[in-house]
Amino acid sequence: MGYTRETAVFLPENLPEIMIGKIRLKVRLRKDHIRKDGKCMVYIQLYQKKLMRLNLDIYVRPKDFDDVEGRVRKGAENYVDHNLIIEQKLADINRVEVTYRLSKRMLSLKQLIFELENPTAHLDFIKFFENALSKERDRLDPKTYRQQRSVFTKLRNYRESIPFHEIDHDFIRDLRAYMKHELKNAPNTITSMMKTFKKFLHIANDQGIMSGITYDKIKVEAFKPRPIFLMPEEVSRLVKYSESDFVNPTHLAVLKRFLFSCWTGIRISDSLRINEDNIIGDHLVLTSKKTYKLQRIPLTSKARSFLNKQDPLFNGEFTGVHINRMLKEIAKVCGIKQKLTFHVSRHTFATNYLLKGGNVVKLQRLLGHSEIKQTMVYVHIVDGLMEQDINNLDDI
Repeated sequence: MGYTRETAVFLPENLPEIMIGKIRLKVRLRKDHIRKDGKCMVYIQLYQKKLMRLNLDIYVRPKDFDDVEGRVRKGAENYVDHNLIIEQKLADINRVEVTYRLSKRMLSLKQLIFELENPTAHLDFIKFFENALSKERDRLDPKTYRQQRSVFTKLRNYRESIPFHEIDHDFIRDLRAYMKHELKNAPNTITSMMKTFKKFLHIANDQGIMSGITYDKIKVEAFKPRPIFLMPEEVSRLVKYSESDFVNPTHLAVLKRFLFSCWTGIRISDSLRINEDNIIGDHLVLTSKKTYKLQRIPLTSKARSFLNKQDPLFNGEFTGVHINRMLKEIAKVCGIKQKLTFHVSRHTFATNYLLKGGNVVKLQRLLGHSEIKQTMVYVHIVDGLMEQDINNLDDI
């Protein structure tokens, strides 16, 4: 949709106009140029020191256009559609002006035309999100990038364009409702999505792009599901299956990785990349891929039993997705009702370490937690198990 410059440098005084910041505008009909079908072009006249004309690609007969209202008269051919186009373009102009005003930036005619024809990242949150995520891709863990890309896709499916000034309390409420009722997302999924939304709004606000509500006003409810872990008896079932003659070879390869983590607490991202160089004496020494913290974990004889005696430490090259799929099959074979994923091994290590009398401060160091409160989750779990066990005294 293009524009042309007017030769005049003033607005006729008898035509009502709208003020958009310091830009005046009016919907007009170009009566000095009539087509062969008797129709004239409808356009928006913009004025800020000079005149510019924004063509709306609408053509009507002079008798069908209301000069005072700046709309196509009721009853004219396609009058409803034509007036909707006019209203939408005026709304687009107002959106650009509001965004610039909230960001305390001056809006020129040239910038206005450019924004209308090329919606930019400092006007539209969807466009900003996409650009910012692209810049962060190399700095993010692949798993984190996929999660944040998924959030972007959900937002774009929700609305193709989200002007910054429309991000307010009502928008946040409606977005939560959409995720809960339309997408049927679980509470932890909604929490994760809102954290990512808030992160990129934070980046935008820090760059001076103002929104109807700033990132610090968005409350993200903490939702931490109870960690899933295996009790010693369940771990024993997995060990017996790994030592049996009928164990599936693929199951065995996956199970040895899982059981090794049950005795060391390492994450799947670290399990997939450790090698013989990480075994130093009686310790597993590695820099966590997630936290970049150096971890030094003692290796018991049982932990060593799940490793090959030379590289590779584990058989098979698997993705995290494939490992978790195999673990669900293994759980069925062993009669374990828990939803088994690789991360269950980390929770299992922490919980059983404390059940056997381990120290929570030492556990924090073994797990590579930055704060003790992360580790205290397992203390609360163990306390709960002990409270349940005391009820067994009633059986005496």
